[in-house]
Amino acid sequence: MNRKNTLSILLVLGILFSTIIHSNTNISPDSTFFQNAYGHNFPPNNYASFLSSLDQFQTESNLVQSNLVNNNATLAQKHADEAVSIFYWDLLVEIVKQDKKIGDDLKLAVENLRNLTSSFSNTTSSIQGEKQKLEQSDQLVASINTNVDKVITLTEAKKQSEDSNFLNQVSMFISNIFSPKKDNNNGSIHPMRFADGVDEVLRNYGDAYSVDFDMTDMGNMGNMGNMGNMGNMGNMNKGSMAENNNSYNSSNNSNMDMNMMMDMPPSINNSDTNWNTNKSIVNMANYQSAEGMAEKLLDIFNKELKPIISQNGTSTYSTNLEGGIKQLVNSIEFKVPPTDIMMIVHTQIHPNLIKAFDLQILSST
Repeated sequence: MNRKNTLSILLVLGILFSTIIHSNTNISPDSTFFQNAYGHNFPPNNYASFLSSLDQFQTESNLVQSNLVNNNATLAQKHADEAVSIFYWDLLVEIVKQDKKIGDDLKLAVENLRNLTSSFSNTTSSIQGEKQKLEQSDQLVASINTNVDKVITLTEAKKQSEDSNFLNQVSMFISNIFSPKKDNNNGSIHPMRFADGVDEVLRNYGDAYSVDFDMTDMGNMGNMGNMGNMGNMGNMNKGSMAENNNSYNSSNNSNMDMNMMMDMPPSINNSDTNWNTNKSIVNMANYQSAEGMAEKLLDIFNKELKPIISQNGTSTYSTNLEGGIKQLVNSIEFKVPPTDIMMIVHTQIHPNLIKAFDLQILSST
């Protein structure tokens, strides 16, 4: 009789565990089971990825307006097309499921913004006409920003509701049995949202310079040439960067990941590293996207991450992380080589982000 009860309990637990793993949700909770990768790769989190796509959408929309103001309709059109692409491919279905009216409003706004941008390129207008178009584009972008903020709030509420769900609580309990970990992010999805945004900065910056390797892969730092190349940043308005970032204490970060770098496998030929100083930007739209996303990351840090870190008592990591973000923003502004951007991300931002929130990274084994 006892044996039968034990088997019954095991069967119920097995079914429960299977249900948890295979449960079909529109935006799934943290997916951290049995995945492998190399370097600073974080377990996928669909909530965070969704918010990161919202950040990209918002950034591209704002870049439309800034380029129109600067009378660059060609770049404005590229950003408008990218905003539409992100909206339809990554956002529309989930937004409509959360709130159909917001989805419809965003669809109308982004379509009108693209059409309005096209009219700047295809027609010659009077000064008064151009002014009216700029006012219209400003209103459309403001509407997009307002509705994106609403979607972020709805998504946070959905994540919190799902976290309190019984099955997910059991899932976390079982996960912690096999892999105990502390929670330094207070259940927030913003640290992983931030990590996804950092990857987008790297991808766009790499595309801006047409690099032939994946800047998000830390392994590609292994043979970037002699470390002297990394000093190129110092020749590019270093004084101005230091002045803008005087609160950054580089000594806290300079040695943080050097041991890790010494063990990295070579992935880039030495002959390819000469482009580090010889190449210039070949895609200005991608450069602007990288710059805009970096500024967005600083905003996310100040509004979302900093308050969490202050509660955790990890102020050192907060200072270091903030310094790394500011250096990233300033370095992109001064158009430093892509390898310098990789250095900032993989040896300053990622390590401090991981330690500040006790984030898990995927193992290479």
